[in-house]
Amino acid sequence: MADTSLSSASVCSRGPPGIGNQGESAITPPDRRHGSPTSWSIPVGVYTARELVRRFAPLLDTVVHHLGPDPPNTKPARIILLDNVAANLSTDMRESSLPLYDLSDISRREIRDQARRIGQVLVQWAREYANEPYDPELHLRGPGDGHLLIPSSMSLMYTRCTRPHHMQLLNEYMRQMVVLRDALLPFQNFYAVPIPVDGRARGIRHLEAPRERFLTTVFSGHITQASIVTLARAVLAPHLPITMTGGYGFQYTHGLILPAILAGGVVPYHLLRFVPSKIDSSAPDVLFDYHFPNYYEAPRGHVPAGPPTLLTRYPIDLPSKQEQLQTAGIGLQAGSSASPVRGLELRLEFKSGDVARVDVGQIARGLRHSYEALEETRDSTTNHSVFLHSASEILIQPGWGLSTTEKPGFHVIPVDDPTIALALLGKLYPRNVILLPNDEQLGQTDDVGEDCEAKFVIWGGFKRGGLKGVF
Repeated sequence: MADTSLSSASVCSRGPPGIGNQGESAITPPDRRHGSPTSWSIPVGVYTARELVRRFAPLLDTVVHHLGPDPPNTKPARIILLDNVAANLSTDMRESSLPLYDLSDISRREIRDQARRIGQVLVQWAREYANEPYDPELHLRGPGDGHLLIPSSMSLMYTRCTRPHHMQLLNEYMRQMVVLRDALLPFQNFYAVPIPVDGRARGIRHLEAPRERFLTTVFSGHITQASIVTLARAVLAPHLPITMTGGYGFQYTHGLILPAILAGGVVPYHLLRFVPSKIDSSAPDVLFDYHFPNYYEAPRGHVPAGPPTLLTRYPIDLPSKQEQLQTAGIGLQAGSSASPVRGLELRLEFKSGDVARVDVGQIARGLRHSYEALEETRDSTTNHSVFLHSASEILIQPGWGLSTTEKPGFHVIPVDDPTIALALLGKLYPRNVILLPNDEQLGQTDDVGEDCEAKFVIWGGFKRGGLKGVF
């Protein structure tokens, strides 16, 4: 029995040439009058992920060409080899290049789900590019990257590959696909991101080192927002300045990379989102960094608390219901326009004329530190003694300090608008903040957070779903 644990770098190439002369090849090679070996590269330029997959196709199709016509009533060689790539891009198979199984850690679950989603899309694109031009004389030598072969793929390459460099071509194709999948991990809308390729290495192998550094954080279980942003910078804008925190996003030649929380909807935990526009058209590259590198050292303002009140259901008759937004938008914080490191603020203008400004980085940070209320509690309908606050009294404060209180107990902020709820996450000191949908009960927050301190409950503007809710 063949050893099915062999990798793509170890498959023997001494098998007989293509077996059978019936059936038809899915690919027709170009007409070549002369046959000197050629190498493979990607021209310098800017590509989407789909365009890169298309550029990788000649590596695979040259191998398929040399495997010869497919015997009748058998699965085509190209499909078998792409099944192998699908296994390499999975997270739960023996051949996985990023094995991540059921995990309790939210950040690793996010990366696992993101890797699965990207891998499936990349393979689907690869299956669609079945008739691209290729060069049957393509030849290259490369390192053995150790990507495992599924049994059917190994059998195919062992019996039908004719020269050692055919295996090298397949290995290179696998590697380019794996590196691309991993380079796209930070981006929620990975399919839209313009990726510069400068020709410094074969294909996108210049991303090998930052990829390896990021995977170290994945396998060690210490994924941070800084590690996500660091990988995104390495892929898109490696020349950006470095700060103590690493920043939370950036502007580069082709657009913006921002915390995906700003897009609304199902909120991710760490992921970023590409936006095809610029905040400052006069500055090609800007790193967006936190207003407070260490929120522990941020100035804190104490929210005054009136007399407590008994509360069970979502309060529908509070003055806070009148706090309607006029406009909301993202802009640069005041500062030196020449600085390559800036801050972003969420600006809220209420119909009352009041204006709130909240640090975007702190919003993303506040979400990561927040708690979700339990989904159900036996005594969830019990009356609770709480301190009620309006969102405006917390958001419309002078300066950039974070809000907290000296009074222990439940401090409830009823909210209707998801944008206001997000703004509150960036304004409250992120120690004991709980998110509660407005159709659920306050008792579901009893056993959440730290009992010894005040609890701020953002009641409304949030629904359950995804990793950190839906806004």
